[in-house]
Amino acid sequence: MNKSTLYLTFHTFVLQAKCWMGAVLIFCLIMSFGCSDDTEINVQAVQKGQIDGWTAYNKGDFSDALLHFQRVIELDATAADAHNGLGWTHLSVSHEPAITPDIVAQAQKAFEAAIRLDTANADAWIGLANTLFLRRESTTDFQTVLRAIDNALQGDHRTLFRHDYQSIADLQTLRAICYYYLGQKKLAESAVESALQAEPSNTAALSIQQALK
Repeated sequence: MNKSTLYLTFHTFVLQAKCWMGAVLIFCLIMSFGCSDDTEINVQAVQKGQIDGWTAYNKGDFSDALLHFQRVIELDATAADAHNGLGWTHLSVSHEPAITPDIVAQAQKAFEAAIRLDTANADAWIGLANTLFLRRESTTDFQTVLRAIDNALQGDHRTLFRHDYQSIADLQTLRAICYYYLGQKKLAESAVESALQAEPSNTAALSIQQALK
């Protein structure tokens, strides 16, 4: 191959390469802009869905809350608080009119998902503790409840006391009940004492105190 032919071949290759690289660059820019818009829309939808879910929950509209939280999870499976909301909603539904094993299992699954995604979510730990206490199939459930309470108290305190348990006294009372079921009377008495120190008029703690006498 002579030099002119070689130069022409190389020049043609360079032009083709430039065209190909330009096409790839344009494609990447299009995809980049497209992904950016989709992500922004999803973030907004996720945030709004979680707000709507908790708003419905607080109004007692649990069916609507379930729909909102489920839609959020479909948009973003890593939305920890949506899983948490789903768990609390399942627990609330389970009281209408009675607790069923299937709904309790769904609540447990939701709380465990929330905790895997955000181990500092104290509210999810309390939800898991509540769920396993309601289930209480074996001594293992009570032991796990105690660990969940400890994890909640070590977690993000900004997420504590959003739902059924409103104070340290409530958590200490739940701890006392678990110790009572486990036959650990001294630990139960100690937990009740801690609960009453925090809140002397706590009705549940006073009831457990009477039961321990």
